[in-house]
Amino acid sequence: MPSPRAHPSAAAVGGVLEALLSDCREGRLGLWPRAHPRLCAWLAARELAPALDTLADALPAEQSHALAMQLALGAVLSRLRPDGGTGFEGIDEDAWVSRTSWRPFLALACHCGLLPVPAFSGRYRRGPDESPADNLCGLWSVGASTFYRYVDKGKRQLADTLLERPPAPERLRLREAATSHLHDGPVPAQGWPAWHGAQAAAALQRGRVASALWHGLCAADIGLVLQALEHDTLTAANVPEVMALLQRVEQSMTLTPGQQVLLALGRADVWRHHGNEEQELSHLQQALRLAHAHPAAGQLARVFLALGRFHESRDADRSLACFEDAAREARPSAESPADAQTAAAQQATAFVRMAWLHMRRKDPRARDLLDRAERLRQAARLPDDVLGDVEQTWGEYWRRAGELRRALEHQQRALNIAQRRGHRRSELTAYLNLSLLYGETREFGRATEYGERVLEAARHLAVEPEMLVCAHGNLGVAYYFEGRYDDAIRAYQASLALAERADLRSRLGVTHYNLAEAHYKRFQQDGDPVDELAGDRHAVLAMRIGAEEGTPGLAEAGRVLKRDVLGDTGSIDRLLPAEHAAHFEEMAEVDRLRRQLAVPAPAADRARLHLAIARHYATIAAREREAALSLLAPHGAGPDLVGELEAVRRAFERGLTREQRLAQDWQQAAHDLLADGRRQAVLAHLLTHGSIQKSAYAEVAQVSLATASKHLGLLAERGLLLQTGKGPSTRYLAVDRAEAASSG
Repeated sequence: MPSPRAHPSAAAVGGVLEALLSDCREGRLGLWPRAHPRLCAWLAARELAPALDTLADALPAEQSHALAMQLALGAVLSRLRPDGGTGFEGIDEDAWVSRTSWRPFLALACHCGLLPVPAFSGRYRRGPDESPADNLCGLWSVGASTFYRYVDKGKRQLADTLLERPPAPERLRLREAATSHLHDGPVPAQGWPAWHGAQAAAALQRGRVASALWHGLCAADIGLVLQALEHDTLTAANVPEVMALLQRVEQSMTLTPGQQVLLALGRADVWRHHGNEEQELSHLQQALRLAHAHPAAGQLARVFLALGRFHESRDADRSLACFEDAAREARPSAESPADAQTAAAQQATAFVRMAWLHMRRKDPRARDLLDRAERLRQAARLPDDVLGDVEQTWGEYWRRAGELRRALEHQQRALNIAQRRGHRRSELTAYLNLSLLYGETREFGRATEYGERVLEAARHLAVEPEMLVCAHGNLGVAYYFEGRYDDAIRAYQASLALAERADLRSRLGVTHYNLAEAHYKRFQQDGDPVDELAGDRHAVLAMRIGAEEGTPGLAEAGRVLKRDVLGDTGSIDRLLPAEHAAHFEEMAEVDRLRRQLAVPAPAADRARLHLAIARHYATIAAREREAALSLLAPHGAGPDLVGELEAVRRAFERGLTREQRLAQDWQQAAHDLLADGRRQAVLAHLLTHGSIQKSAYAEVAQVSLATASKHLGLLAERGLLLQTGKGPSTRYLAVDRAEAASSG
């Protein structure tokens, strides 16, 4: 069998499933950890963990494993129920007797001893010592070979099911079943609530957040639950049943307003790691309402810190305001040393986060704020999570100051603190910072290694989007410095896509700048003009976002980037008009098509090129109009804007081809004279020959000469035709009413 982290095939699982079911039937599951250690490790990580966590040390190890495996096997097997039900209860007589779709599930469950065969005396009278196999053969009126075919089919389905992650409700039911088995046994000396409380504390020491949450819930100790949730929100977010557990906490425990605030903040953290911005903000706002309604020491400061983190990559100004509010609300209490320590930690965190935001803007106030945080560290005993933030931010400060070795010392200390705490998110943050630093020190192997650690973690954990954005971006920096521009552009594009999806505005500007730089370098290397155009576009977007976000350093860097990389002294605005930045794909395609038009080609091919260009301009026009409408939708349009929208509509109509305009005019004004087919035939003749005579009209419209004369007179009266000449030379020209109106 593969290692616990590997993903075995159905064939590999099927190879040991036979022994597993046989040992379940014979009651030898307790021997499995020694007989099949690698398979048991894989099963423990996927299927057994909820039951093993719940049983803890209440039973001897072999007995605990046997019970956990039996419960987990029953849970996996119950997933084969055709009705989608759970467990082995509620199976009616019709399913047992008549429905063949149930037989693989029933045959396998009964054969391995997890489900007894009920007595159906009206259908089949079984013998006193009859095996489940013989009983079902008689009940179904089938031979032994047919019964074992059902068993084999059930085994194949079970092997496939084992490869699927157990759903969260099933994991919760496993915990309930294991707890029920425990509570049915002897009561420990200290009683079950105290035992569960001790298990929760022990689980926290080992970093097993899911186990701590469950035992805290069983102990009815909200303090333990909140402590487990705060221990490491990244680990908590990756407990599949965490939301169901927290919902039970709300339903089964009486919470004070302060505890409700902490629970809302914990839930917001969980949603943050899952990248659900709407749910995260909803819980943060709930926490803010509760903290305002029931003020308590440090509660508002804590909520403002969380809100500042939320807005950090979306709205830097709003984030700064939240951190300033947090620092103001973190007021130490002279009566309570514990409150004073909490306030110092909150103030230090607020100063560090504000310093981080100022560093992004190259604002010198960052150093003053870091010094204030440092003074708090000297005066108070700050917790490890705050110390880690302080070290991390000093590391970033010295990186930006160009003292890379000094920056590495701080980031390594931040990593040591995170690993000492067992805090997975802080550890991943340290990896990100080290990846960036080692890229700048040209230690590309280490830079790539630390960046890949974050991406590898994201394959197994729900990692918040900003971390993935930074991981791809840092790998891009390493590849760029190594001269691997193709790889750098791919990494930056992955970072850009994630940042756009998560609406991380502050990351977008830096990523556009990095992409511009990489495209310019590749243009310098390969001479492909597409790279120069792409670099121009990303540089303009970096400048625009820098100006909009109040980061003049980024805006200025984007402005001079092309000159610095390529030695070009021209203005980037002249090289790339704003229209190219706003509609890069369409305008780049228009430029390409224009170059093709410069080459002699058959008329039909040139016509296709003109039509393709028209189609791209139409797309741009429609997109701009939709952007205006989306802005007006929440508030409606005023009278002046209604007039402007009408002008745009008229411009669209004027932009139609002459053929389209004539078709619209004739459909509106001549539908009573000519049916669709005849009307189109007359228009085709007019467009082809430029005019029409009475005899030609009679032939094309399939009417008599008298009717043709009458029609032509009416069409001229309605402004669709213009009569020229007299007698036999009389001709009628098509009138474009839109052109006539504009010229008039």
